[in-house]
Amino acid sequence: MADYKAIKGWTIQVVSSDPSNPIKGQVWYNSTLRKIKGARIQAGSWASGANVNHGRNNPGSSQNATQANCLIFGGEGTPTLTTDTEQYNGTAWTELANMNTARQSPVGAGIQTAALGYSGILNTSPSLAAQTESWDGSSWTEVADLNTGRYGTKGAGLQAAALCFAGTTGGSDRKTLNESWDGSSWTEIGDLNTARTDPGGFGATSTAAVCAGGNTSPGANFTVNAETWDGSSWTETNNLNLAKQSMAGAGTTTDGLFFGGNNPSGTNTVEAWDGTSYTEVADMASGRDGMGQAGTASSAIGASGSPKTVSTEEWDKSVAGSNWDTT
Repeated sequence: MADYKAIKGWTIQVVSSDPSNPIKGQVWYNSTLRKIKGARIQAGSWASGANVNHGRNNPGSSQNATQANCLIFGGEGTPTLTTDTEQYNGTAWTELANMNTARQSPVGAGIQTAALGYSGILNTSPSLAAQTESWDGSSWTEVADLNTGRYGTKGAGLQAAALCFAGTTGGSDRKTLNESWDGSSWTEIGDLNTARTDPGGFGATSTAAVCAGGNTSPGANFTVNAETWDGSSWTETNNLNLAKQSMAGAGTTTDGLFFGGNNPSGTNTVEAWDGTSYTEVADMASGRDGMGQAGTASSAIGASGSPKTVSTEEWDKSVAGSNWDTT
């Protein structure tokens, strides 16, 4: 059988880091990662969007809005937690009416004219947020509280039918808790299989969602574990390739995208979900976690995030880009 040198005309190079501009078909050994890696061309590319007006960590977002028409709200601003709401129109971010309650790490559901913001950490004490606010396109209104105030949660769905899953009340606590919103109140329903805080999550409806990654105990104890929700129970699926927390995400249970995150610092890695497995695709330009998220697996947006950056990046699956995968 012919070896690699006979086929390609050169031997596998040993390098301490991946080449910055690999050629399709090129193979090398990364001595730092102790992995044989190879270059290939993949669909999808990230491009810069307009800067937000106020950089912040962990804002909430209307995650089922489109890339070119979405909201971010709340988060940790400079120097305190914020109530700021901003709307993107594909060209610029515009400030709108503030939330009633400043909070870090709110979760968002819905679209730009009909959104829901809930969960998080409040300024006072600090204390955990159970408060839920509803957005009608011009103002926020407080509605019924979560059953369990917590932070580090993720959500899915729309303004009138949403989910809130995972999270922590602090310290070593990690939640499997899952709550469903019916437009007027929250009800505890089927729990996650793996207790975690700060996972990635998305879902177009409250009956079909994805939860992956997160932190399972204090310290850098990140998980690759992934689960899907069918409206009554969570089922474990194939794992992420990289264990991390605080990723942004977009999509459905059969076609999704996780991007950015923390492992244990901000990462620019991106993984696509096809309903069966996760595949690494083109990296973001900058590594960060705790972004606002919106869009679909084909056209997503990541806005702001740690370290309180104002930058926005837009994903276009139709554009060809280069990247490399572990072989």
